[in-house]
Amino acid sequence: MRLLNAGFQKKTAIFIIMVMALPALCGAVDIQLPGINLRYGKLERSRDVTKIFETPRILENHKYYYNGWGSVPYAIIAINSKYKLRKGLWKAVEATVPLLRSWVHQMDMIYGYAPYGFNILDHKGNQVGVWYSSKQWTTIVIEEGNQIAVFAPEAPGFRGGK
Repeated sequence: MRLLNAGFQKKTAIFIIMVMALPALCGAVDIQLPGINLRYGKLERSRDVTKIFETPRILENHKYYYNGWGSVPYAIIAINSKYKLRKGLWKAVEATVPLLRSWVHQMDMIYGYAPYGFNILDHKGNQVGVWYSSKQWTTIVIEEGNQIAVFAPEAPGFRGGK
């Protein structure tokens, strides 16, 4: 009986992990199970967003946040003011053109991969913000009341050397 129970628990754990993690890896999804409502957004690569950061230009009706150690962010996001970013590892910042220009230049010079722009989409494919980072993936959870959680990226590689 114990072996049967252990096997069932293992299969249940694998199922739960798949239900929670797989949507985040696959893209924007809305999963509804009894007592569980999981809505995942996704990143969509965008040349237009890359140009917004590299020009740089401040988006109206967006709040800016960054994540990283020291003075060079791992990622910069701008969330539409209709949405509220869940508190966490992101730091709010009053974005200015000189600040963005400096960050974009430093991110391009220091990290191992060139940063790129992405649209942040909700579970229905609606744009809720933008993402700029050398990391091209994250988990985005759409919560009740226009609140979203955007997981912070891991530290990017460093070029090092000269």
